[in-house]
Amino acid sequence: MQFNNPTTKDEMYVILNDLFYYYRIKRNGYEEVSLKELELKRLEFINLSQEELREKAKSLLSAEHFRKVQDYKESVEEQMIALNSKINSLDGEYEKLIEKVEKLYLDSQEKLKNILEKNSLIYSSAYFDKTAVLESEKNAQIAILNSQKEEKAGELTASLAVLSQKKIDADTRFDEEFAKEIDAKTIELLDEQEKIAREVFKYNNGLDEKEQRYANTITQTNANLNLKFMEISMGEFTKDQLVEMGYYDDVIACVCGYYDTLAPTPAYQDIANESKLAIYLDDYYMNIVYMYGVKAGIK
Repeated sequence: MQFNNPTTKDEMYVILNDLFYYYRIKRNGYEEVSLKELELKRLEFINLSQEELREKAKSLLSAEHFRKVQDYKESVEEQMIALNSKINSLDGEYEKLIEKVEKLYLDSQEKLKNILEKNSLIYSSAYFDKTAVLESEKNAQIAILNSQKEEKAGELTASLAVLSQKKIDADTRFDEEFAKEIDAKTIELLDEQEKIAREVFKYNNGLDEKEQRYANTITQTNANLNLKFMEISMGEFTKDQLVEMGYYDDVIACVCGYYDTLAPTPAYQDIANESKLAIYLDDYYMNIVYMYGVKAGIK
């Protein structure tokens, strides 16, 4: 019971009477123990819709998809550069081949001239006929080389056009593959979400059970205390019961609260004459008298 320390003897007896009534006479019903309910923090989980999961999957895969497309484009560009290099080198390559043909022609013509001069036929029709044949063969070989060059150039240009179109179509080429990857990732995310949802549900359910067990403990505790109160309130309180209830602590605190305001000797003399305090203190009265006697240096 809460009270302020008395400053006068009259106040002390008023409080003592209240304490006596509160602990030893009053028979109100048992007031349940006010225990704070157990409140455990739940896990929060937000289920995303399938469309939201699909957007998440797309976001997760976008970087890898972009890298694939860029790698493909770079590979195509490298092939295009190589083809352009081959196309650009064709002229030089075939010029060398033509030069060889022309050199062979000149060498053959020179040999023919030397042979005919030895035989004094340099101005004969034979010389001109042989020279014409050699010229014709040279031109035929050069024509073949030019044709081969044009054919190769055409093949390389065609291949270059194919690669150029592949580069243009690179984005759409990977769209279908990307869509399939998004579908697969969406299913994976959905499975993960369902798993997490089950775990969160299980965890929160466990908290519900813990809180319920705690609430049951409170109920059981109150029931036990109520039963104890009923047992006590059926008759007079024993000294041990009063001690357990805190009655003597409050009475001693009230008495000492007043007498501690006096000097030790007057306090001892007064309390020694207040034998009616034994009504409230029972056998603790003599203990209190002795204590103040010691303070006064009398005992």
